[in-house]
Amino acid sequence: VCTFTYLLVGAAVFDALESETEKRRWEALEAIEKMVIRKYNISSDDFRVLETVVQKAEPHKAGQQWKFAGAFYYATTVLTTIGYGHSTPNTIGGKLFTMCYAIVGIPLGLV
Repeated sequence: VCTFTYLLVGAAVFDALESETEKRRWEALEAIEKMVIRKYNISSDDFRVLETVVQKAEPHKAGQQWKFAGAFYYATTVLTTIGYGHSTPNTIGGKLFTMCYAIVGIPLGLV
């Protein structure tokens, strides 16, 4: 119960620290998408095909990561020391919280 509560709190903090940065990144990507469609005069359908091909090249970066479910997944990988590496915070606050979260959480996970 204590470990699960710790995971929920950690996920909420990671969500709060990282989601706004990720939202801004997605907005910038959407602006680039519109610019590419206009610049190269391609249809939205053709762009989706191209996007699918690129996502298959890097599947772990597809979709938003820092919603609560993704943040919970990240908190679990930190706590269990799995640390897959494809899921990492971008903000200084997120990186600092990861260190503090791991220092307390890893021993808690061993109990």
